[in-house]
Amino acid sequence: MKKEAISLDTFKEVFLDHEYNENMFLENGKINPNYNSHKKTGLIAQILEDHWDSVYQKHNISIDEYRPNAKKEIQKVIDCHNKDLGCSLYECPNCHDYIFVGHTCKSRFCSSCGYKYKLQRVETILQHAYHCKHRQIVFTIPKELRLLFFCHFSLAISLLFQAMNETIHSILNETFHYSPTKKRKKKYRSKINWIPGFFAFLHTFGRDLKWNPHIHILIAELKVSKSGLIKDWNYFNYDALSKRFQKNLLDLLEKNHLLSKEEVRNQYLNHPKGYYVYAEPKKFNSLQDGIEYVTRYCGRVAISENRIKSYDGEHVTFFYNAHEDDSYHEVTVSAEHFILMLLRHLIPEQFKIIRYYGFYRKKESACDKIKLLISEEKKNIRNQFLLFELSVQRAFHISPLECPNCHTRMEYVIEIT
Repeated sequence: MKKEAISLDTFKEVFLDHEYNENMFLENGKINPNYNSHKKTGLIAQILEDHWDSVYQKHNISIDEYRPNAKKEIQKVIDCHNKDLGCSLYECPNCHDYIFVGHTCKSRFCSSCGYKYKLQRVETILQHAYHCKHRQIVFTIPKELRLLFFCHFSLAISLLFQAMNETIHSILNETFHYSPTKKRKKKYRSKINWIPGFFAFLHTFGRDLKWNPHIHILIAELKVSKSGLIKDWNYFNYDALSKRFQKNLLDLLEKNHLLSKEEVRNQYLNHPKGYYVYAEPKKFNSLQDGIEYVTRYCGRVAISENRIKSYDGEHVTFFYNAHEDDSYHEVTVSAEHFILMLLRHLIPEQFKIIRYYGFYRKKESACDKIKLLISEEKKNIRNQFLLFELSVQRAFHISPLECPNCHTRMEYVIEIT
């Protein structure tokens, strides 16, 4: 059924002339956000609603400079599902009561909408992936460069993606051998142009919420060319990965005037073994587990609500297990500081944090010989589970369209803007 949209005033005139329910509306004329809705405000949304105005008033200059979309995104999170963004109206065919399903904000900064975003991205990637082994590789930058990547986010992060891509292609197609006569390394390029296939995911935070931009990739353990493919390609020279990634990144940062020659020289002196790149085989039960692992940090606010132990209106206590030794830590900060910690990881509008490369971005003819992970016949069925009602039932085991009075399934009436 095509959704017809009407204004709130028109809804009052048409539907409530004879059956007006005073609990549906607040004194200011807005729809009561608590009237017949399964939605409860999330804890992070509540913290933002309580303290955002004072935080923005105090830090608006730096927020507008480094995170110019913050005001818009946070207001969307505060308004998410509370009917200020519009809603769909459903009527119970049995008791004729109404239920309002508030429109969601669709912000990746929202803990609720971010979860749905993650499910959609996981399914999209699975439907692109080929049936073969994939390996996780993590590209990191040193601590002293993190501030640079914060202040020049869009450019610096784009260069980080580019350096990672150039490194992977270099590993496939180039080797370096030391020449004793010339006393330097000579580069040899493969006669065949091998093409990898991988998905790249930007993460900007660690478990302690500190600013730590790094890229995870899931790379297929096969490589293709115009003439064929090689399966079970799983050899990675860790030293070469680290040093080539360092060189590619520093060259790009210098070329784009983000680092001076002297700063680049100091980076080589301080990191003679290159930048840390993790490429050890990580055992996932399935490719879906691997994709869910790296995607869960891409589509939501920097901390899940189950890691927040308490919020007393002024202070927030959260916990994390340190990555190094899995030790348990609790942190208590003011609500203002907590919001600023989250704002570090707000992504600019339209900035792509999940990217496809190689034959996953542009299909090669040799890929016709590889079986897709998800068959075409199953795609439509799987996509049904991402629709509103089924996805809510799957996640929360309740029907969002169930009448709160008699538990009859309600029928769609109209959309209110």
